[in-house]
Amino acid sequence: MKSTRRSGPADRREKIARRLALAAVCLVTLGPPLSAQASLSTQSQAMSITLTGQSMIRTDIRAHSPAAVPVIQSLLKGDVIFTNFETTIFDPRKGQKRTDGRFVSQPEAMEALKTFGFNLLSFANNHSFDLKTAGVENVLEQSARLNMAHAGVGKTIDEAVAPGYLKTPKGTVALIAMASGLVPDGGNATASRAGVNELHVSGDKPSEEDTRRILRSIGEARKKADIVIVYEHNHIFAKPFQTIMLEELPERLGPPEWLKKWTHAEIDAGADMVVMHGAPLLHGVEIYHGHPVFFDLGNFIFQVPPADTLLDEPILWESVVAYVEFQGRNLQSIKFRPIAQNKIGEGQPDVHEEHTDNLFHQTRGLPKPATGEQAHYILERLADLSRPFGTAVVVNGDMAEIKLKSGK
Repeated sequence: MKSTRRSGPADRREKIARRLALAAVCLVTLGPPLSAQASLSTQSQAMSITLTGQSMIRTDIRAHSPAAVPVIQSLLKGDVIFTNFETTIFDPRKGQKRTDGRFVSQPEAMEALKTFGFNLLSFANNHSFDLKTAGVENVLEQSARLNMAHAGVGKTIDEAVAPGYLKTPKGTVALIAMASGLVPDGGNATASRAGVNELHVSGDKPSEEDTRRILRSIGEARKKADIVIVYEHNHIFAKPFQTIMLEELPERLGPPEWLKKWTHAEIDAGADMVVMHGAPLLHGVEIYHGHPVFFDLGNFIFQVPPADTLLDEPILWESVVAYVEFQGRNLQSIKFRPIAQNKIGEGQPDVHEEHTDNLFHQTRGLPKPATGEQAHYILERLADLSRPFGTAVVVNGDMAEIKLKSGK
């Protein structure tokens, strides 16, 4: 016969303690820690990201073309607004002049971009080193003064490859930026020299050292940010860049094979999307495992000197602005608005001297929405260029949208 006894206060306290211990075990085993719960809460946020073509801005547009400012601002909306700063800065206070480099801008140019609405910039391109290390230092000083999130150049290679972080109310966005091709000798950052985060490519194969460095940076950003954007400024095609542009060869309208494979590796390493410039022409869009790859968004601001006949083809002055929506890390939608830049500025051009900073140069290459037939042709061109990647771009009037497949 089993003996029985009534539970006393001590027994009840012991049972309660055992139940609390069991509950704690279940919480650890089945539920995420509090830090992970906070991260998941952030990831459920909807985030809008606007991507434009490169900004080859050479002057303070606010001063020379004030009427263009609200037009440009109307194209830029969302939590994150990104472009590539396709120039470097000369600082007259340091005795520097516009003629000291090829594509150089006054300090107010970056401030104008901030006024337009940009809050995330890449500094990695083939013109980042046009004023040598002094230009890199000027760009970094100006971005620090403006508190502008950026990536792609640095005082050392570790700084140049490091992710830049933009904190928004919807979450944190990381940017890793690089340039491949036409970077001047000595323009790549090293352990002891300021410069660009360069991806060297030889025989259609990216450098193993550069690959490891860049993919490691993407992985680091993946751990710290809610969205990871990778940017590349590319000039390495199947044929020399100058040749495909001057002869208007088909190769100028799409990425080379090595670049397609490389973007996939970047996404596999943790990138949520890849955006590129360089050609500078509109290229197609691929959706790789639910992640968009914008192979080239062409130009947004295009204040190229009229003396540069390499960049004179009419379609160089047409592009799109991409509006990307994420829910957490899940791609929700991609829409496009066609734009066009004015090839003819006010006054008279100087077709012989590329350093001339006159009214014609100051007022050309400014974006505005394209409409009517021009809008239709731009969007249809984007649809045609995206089709080989299995991407369906649906044109609806003066806008277009990618038809995402089930499950993205």
